[in-house]
Amino acid sequence: MKKKVTLTLTLIMMPLLIYLLGAMMTSLTNPFDVAKSIEIRTMGIKPHVPYYDSTETILHHYRTPNNYPDFSPITLEQAEDAPYRVDYPFSTELKINEVGDNYQFKIRWSYERKPQYILLNNQQQDCLKELENGSHFFILDDDLQLQPITIENAITLPNYIRVTKEMGKIVAIEKKPLLSISKWEYEYWPHSAKLHYLRYFNYAIDKKTILQSLNVEYNEEGKSLISVTKNQNNKPISIKKHYPKGNEYSSETTLFNEQGDKTEIFYTPSVGDSKIVHLDKEGNIIEVTYGRVPSHKIANFEEEERYKNLEIDTSKKYIVVN
Repeated sequence: MKKKVTLTLTLIMMPLLIYLLGAMMTSLTNPFDVAKSIEIRTMGIKPHVPYYDSTETILHHYRTPNNYPDFSPITLEQAEDAPYRVDYPFSTELKINEVGDNYQFKIRWSYERKPQYILLNNQQQDCLKELENGSHFFILDDDLQLQPITIENAITLPNYIRVTKEMGKIVAIEKKPLLSISKWEYEYWPHSAKLHYLRYFNYAIDKKTILQSLNVEYNEEGKSLISVTKNQNNKPISIKKHYPKGNEYSSETTLFNEQGDKTEIFYTPSVGDSKIVHLDKEGNIIEVTYGRVPSHKIANFEEEERYKNLEIDTSKKYIVVN
């Protein structure tokens, strides 16, 4: 009888002990968040240690939006060979993530590329004859000859060529031009899994110059309050304020010109076009129209000429996966 009581108490106390351990590790109090942080720890993800992440996504109607990782870390080789995805079939993505002490995303990097199958001339192919089976990486020198590089070096470059050999035969030659570099930074409310600030940056090809940034502030319920988009000179392009439910409009977006003057204010309802108030330099209303808030997209990087001129192999096509 005594053993049964002890076993019962152990079964009752075990979840509580796990919860308390998780709470001490993360400073979170919600049982779901504590359980999630423990789950992520078992996936091999450690706080403040960058890792390569899968580009697979989980999409369904009942998924609660949060900033916890969904997948275990993958290898560098898997990350470099990321496939085209059905939900975004225009490019591939190499993702490097880092979680904080709460096991939610702290930093995320994305390197977007446009792989294409190519053909090389006879002289360029001569250096490929002695390759072993596997994947090999190259750049083009000034004489348009292939120079070998490591995979670690390849993923940092704006352009490189990947050659795959299987069973003694070249099965694929690809060029992989870099399209964009993006970074997300996350900051959370104390003792909560709710997001407080989200910062998003588009970088130039040097990974130092910021081309455009977005800063979003959220309240303690996770609702966005204000979003500020800035250009490469750190001057505002737009400021978007979100209204509480029950207001005539769901948000108000103010656009600015290069001189920092307000040019338009978009009052956006929950459904339908925005009311656009056009302003002069003094801030006076000159016209009212209706339409949509414009997006502020950064153009993709220009591909280097020596790679752009390579012949495309139209006989091969990529398989797009879920």
